Amino acid sequence: MSVHIARLLYFLIAAAASVHAVDPARSANPANSAAEQRLRQDMQLMLSRLAASGALGQHPDQIDLRLDEPAQRVTNLGILVDSTSAERARDGLRVLGATPGSTAERLGLRPGDVIVAVNDTPLRGLGADADGRALAAVTLKSTVEALPDAAPLHLDVVRSGDTLALNATLQSVILPALRMELGAAALASANPGAASNDTTAVASAPADAASTGGQGCGRISIFDVAPRQQHLYRARILAMDGQLPGPQGQQSYRASAGVHRLVVAENIPTQEMGVGEIASLRRNTSKELSVIVKPGFTSMVAAQLHPDKASDLAHGGYWDPVVWREIAETCP
Repeated sequence: MSVHIARLLYFLIAAAASVHAVDPARSANPANSAAEQRLRQDMQLMLSRLAASGALGQHPDQIDLRLDEPAQRVTNLGILVDSTSAERARDGLRVLGATPGSTAERLGLRPGDVIVAVNDTPLRGLGADADGRALAAVTLKSTVEALPDAAPLHLDVVRSGDTLALNATLQSVILPALRMELGAAALASANPGAASNDTTAVASAPADAASTGGQGCGRISIFDVAPRQQHLYRARILAMDGQLPGPQGQQSYRASAGVHRLVVAENIPTQEMGVGEIASLRRNTSKELSVIVKPGFTSMVAAQLHPDKASDLAHGGYWDPVVWREIAETCP
């Protein structure tokens, strides 16, 4: 199954699988029951659409898919913009639509508006990325994601030839840790008695040696859910044990239990530094961090700002990489 399909299925099915596995006491909670019913309905609708489109292949009964993600903070403007090419975004990002109840709707964005700047960062004439898509969209997304929750958001917009200033408070949401297991093999493992009668059951993939014996395995995650009141911000892992972590853009990395040496860079918003635009020079600063990965645990890594040393850019004394939390999660 492709990564694209897995992503589509994950958000609808993972939570449903997690809800199904909770203990009876929690299932008695009306809120849990309502969530489970809604998730199952959405899951069935999405699976029906994927099956009808042929995206699940000729033998959807033989799918064997497992996904596991820790909790994460999500910041989404709820906006659709035209970023298909640098040429179409040369004069800014044209708004195609906004999700009801989103930050974009609260800002007052309308279809046809052209966003020319976000928090004083220009979006005009930025060119294209390696895939030919407008870098303006990447800049908008990265700028918004770097903001802490409840931060002021300012957009400069051109509407019918007039320039408008739109302002709102950014709102993010915390998604709980989700787990999904889909397919005949998952059903057989959850209900062993049915396996002998199910001729379509597919054997589970061979277990990784590290997860079934010896030291075990865990994860190292840079999901940005750290509390801002502790001056914790997004971090980037540049290397793990001397190797580039992958795939690119991933925020959670599977690792064998034991000590791992990371090279970490920070992504602290410039405005949090309090030392002006010169703070952008810090981008070349990286530090090493030793992380002890425990079997069945996810180590959450963040960049911790030291406000009293914010001006120490030359020696990097203004921040340190830290493991701010460990979360118990299975490692398949």
